[in-house]
Amino acid sequence: MGAMQKVKIVTGVAAVVVIALFLHYNLPRTSVVQITGTDVKRADSAGTGGVTPQTTDPGKGPLVRTHDVRFINALSRDGKIMVFRNEDTGWGWPPYFKFDSADLTAQAQSFATDSAKPFVRITYYGWRIRIFSMFPNAVNLKAVDRDYTHYPVFNTVFIIALLVFGALAYRKLRLFFNRNRIP
Repeated sequence: MGAMQKVKIVTGVAAVVVIALFLHYNLPRTSVVQITGTDVKRADSAGTGGVTPQTTDPGKGPLVRTHDVRFINALSRDGKIMVFRNEDTGWGWPPYFKFDSADLTAQAQSFATDSAKPFVRITYYGWRIRIFSMFPNAVNLKAVDRDYTHYPVFNTVFIIALLVFGALAYRKLRLFFNRNRIP
């Protein structure tokens, strides 16, 4: 195996890993939990925050933008503590077009104060990375049975469509480059 072939294989594997991580972060996932409470914390983001340019005050540095971040605290079926962020995605990425974080918090509070302590299917995206204080973002809540099992139909159809599109694109590119090769 030549060096160029090894480079192609490593590049292909790296591309597949990056795409898989991107999809794992952005596609919706679910967990069945009991909601134990909600929180609202004030978050500061210095600089632009990726939205609009900030001006600076000559003796104070960059202006700080503050906003409320809602959290949903939960307990999974196996007793694991889970915390979810509850922020609007708005028109940004990923395209969940979520504008109802206040309503979702009210719904979570009603589940938390219910004396029956119902089990809830929480739909979310993102990862929980404790070292970076990163939380998955909750998108939807729905009361379910304790033994509920979710099958991700949307994710399955999306990944199959992505694989079919990728295979067709690979085939077309391969035919194009083989046709244009000088014998």
